[in-house]
Amino acid sequence: MSSLPRYRLLEHTADLKTLIFGPSLVDLFANAAFMLFDVMLDLDRVAATESRPVALQSADTPELLLDWIRELLYLFSTHGFVTRRAEIRTLEAGRLAAVLHGSTYDPARHGLKLEVKTPTYHGFRLEPTPAGWQATILFDV
Repeated sequence: MSSLPRYRLLEHTADLKTLIFGPSLVDLFANAAFMLFDVMLDLDRVAATESRPVALQSADTPELLLDWIRELLYLFSTHGFVTRRAEIRTLEAGRLAAVLHGSTYDPARHGLKLEVKTPTYHGFRLEPTPAGWQATILFDV
């Protein structure tokens, strides 16, 4: 078990700036999903009653991380699917296969703390650290 937090919010004047951690890339991708819904909703009130498979392919791993977050936001905005937990099954060479565990959004139960629109390229970084991996992502809100 890692002593790293899943994520940390960084100061930014207008948007949402985050630092996401993971002892491995798999953990970082799972923590990115957790962070996204943790800042948007009351994640403690989301039950994992449904599962959805996700498969993505991108040019490289940094682009794959942004595409992953975009896919999570797409599933939320178009299908109302809230991810409680992401199970990353494959993460290699710009490819990702995962199963999302969560439920359908219920505003009365889940609330809405912050509307996150999309991750941006501004200041985006995905890099190895002595403790594993970290990503700095700025989101439009």
